[in-house]
Amino acid sequence: MPRAFNSLSSRNKFAKRHYEAIAQAIQEARFHSLVKDEFTATDAINAVIAELSRTFAADNGMFKRDRFVSACEPGANVRARNGGSR
Repeated sequence: MPRAFNSLSSRNKFAKRHYEAIAQAIQEARFHSLVKDEFTATDAINAVIAELSRTFAADNGMFKRDRFVSACEPGANVRARNGGSR
């Protein structure tokens, strides 16, 4: 099956469990958003980042939350340190 343009390399493909973990983190963020009376778009984004951070940290002891949060900022360079090669 042909790969999509700009898809991840074969060694970096997400598995079903990755998609499920991301969906679960978004569900948790949405749940927490329901308990607040005033929940802005910024609050929603921050909740998703926080839930994903918890998910990734639980999966990988080397996960760096601060680095991930910085990478989520608009305009941040999120390329891997391998020079951005694919």
